Amino acid sequence: MYPEWSKRSRILLGVLLVLSVMILTVYFREGSNGILHCAQRYTVNMVVPLQSGVARAVAPVRSTFRFITSIGSLSTKSKKLEKENKKLKAEIVTLEQIKKENKRLRKLVGFKERSDFTTVPAHVIGKSPTEWQAVIVLDKGKNDGIKKNMSVVVDGGLIGQVIDSSPKACRIQLITDQKSGVGVQVVSTGETGVLQGQISGELRLSYISKDSKLKKGDKVVTSGLGGVFPKGIYVGTVRKVAKRPYSLFKEIKVKSLVDFTKLEEVLIITDPLPGNPSGLED
Repeated sequence: MYPEWSKRSRILLGVLLVLSVMILTVYFREGSNGILHCAQRYTVNMVVPLQSGVARAVAPVRSTFRFITSIGSLSTKSKKLEKENKKLKAEIVTLEQIKKENKRLRKLVGFKERSDFTTVPAHVIGKSPTEWQAVIVLDKGKNDGIKKNMSVVVDGGLIGQVIDSSPKACRIQLITDQKSGVGVQVVSTGETGVLQGQISGELRLSYISKDSKLKKGDKVVTSGLGGVFPKGIYVGTVRKVAKRPYSLFKEIKVKSLVDFTKLEEVLIITDPLPGNPSGLED
């Protein structure tokens, strides 16, 4: 059976090849108005509208398919852009922090150049956990020559003194601490008093006579009395002056230029303390 079908297939293939050759021969020999040419044009005219209709019908399907396949690509691009956006935002924050730090350090350098004090720069690494104490911790200690009672300043003026130190760190009592007391002098009048911190964070100037001529805006600096703070360090300006009935002294509030809640870099004055030329720790 199979040999018979094979023989028929070969005969059919041969007949088709002969017919194809004959048709091609006639097609190339006849003119443009010949039967085969006319049949070709007729067939094309019949098929073209059908192809156009099919193309129009398939176009929405093709567009939908392309849209669906592009969703995955868009999602990938969106995630990539979101990741790059987060990275850029982080870089911007870092640059802003560096810019602010450079600004603060330039101010400290300016203060150091304007003063005659020998100083050691330090960074704030800790703060008091309660509101009852105004104390910060610095990353410099005995290994850096830091001793008790050394004064600490920033570009805005005095901020406090060293109350104890370890080999690699020290604690600073801020002048806003309610247990702090700083001997100060009013520049305009030459009067001396004691600047005390308050639990509210304000600074109060005590022991100024009720007959004093000082006024709002007068500058206040360290007096150098008491053997703790060097003389002439800027502390602040008089913010408020009031008289209290039956009191021998005026009620005076002083405003510092320092924002004590945002301390980050400071300078520790390492010169021998006033009245303690040997520089020995008390």
